[in-house]
Amino acid sequence: MKSVASRENPAYKAMMKLAASGSERRRNGESVLDGAHLLAAFLESGRKPEELMVDAAALADPGIAALVGQSAPARVTLLSDALFKALSTVQSPTGVIARVRTPQGDAVPADASLVLLLEDIQDPGNVGTLLRSAAAAGARHVLLSAQCAFAWSPKVLRSAMGAHFALNIVEGADLAAFAGSYGGTSIALAARGERSLYDLDLRRPSAFIVGNEGAGISSALLAGATVRAHMHAMVCGYLREMRARAGGRPDRPSCFQTKGGPQPSPAQSLLQVWAGSTDHRGRRSCDRPDQFQRPVRLCSWPL
Repeated sequence: MKSVASRENPAYKAMMKLAASGSERRRNGESVLDGAHLLAAFLESGRKPEELMVDAAALADPGIAALVGQSAPARVTLLSDALFKALSTVQSPTGVIARVRTPQGDAVPADASLVLLLEDIQDPGNVGTLLRSAAAAGARHVLLSAQCAFAWSPKVLRSAMGAHFALNIVEGADLAAFAGSYGGTSIALAARGERSLYDLDLRRPSAFIVGNEGAGISSALLAGATVRAHMHAMVCGYLREMRARAGGRPDRPSCFQTKGGPQPSPAQSLLQVWAGSTDHRGRRSCDRPDQFQRPVRLCSWPL
């Protein structure tokens, strides 16, 4: 293991450039994972990093040291505390940063059971939270339009908390073409949708379409959707959270799983996550108001 204390070290300078530049990451087809949680999720997906940079405190931590061992044969560089702090993009670094090959998205089957389509979502935190919600619900595919925030930026990666590596993420996708060929129900979450999400049959394959924070879903994509559903359910989820935090017991819409009842479909699971009845790992949380997960600013989308 090589130790580095100079900012002029070529490997350190290359990692700094990669961490700071989205164009550099796109050009190289690489991403930067800042933190033990992201590295663990990456390794659990069966992949190996290209390179690790760590500080002394990380190597002294048994958990992080184990992740370093699992990352072999990746090159490992020990940085001085000052260099690592300058490299990290988070306020409280865990002491390990990985350079990885960015996974490439595959074609999404027309009969996929649950798909999330994101059109022109600008905020990286929103993109990451939607990815995390999709993974928690058991979705396997997420398609992003060309104008969405870069899915592999550090902010999106942090917000998604490892969900990237449980998903097939397709960027620059033609959402209208996919919706037109999809064999299930394409559900546009529209400001003036005719149906409530809770009134839909979510037991069959479903593709949820979420539009831009300000403009909503484009008219072309709306026209190709099977059904337009209003987002009152999302607001309801937010209000249920507030009620729970105030001490009341949240209501449980009938499409939610109940103890001893049937398991929800993937689309129903996604609705559970969005409405606040499960946490980011898909666990029930109706009885734990302190763990409620609010949908990613969906209440500020056009209603």
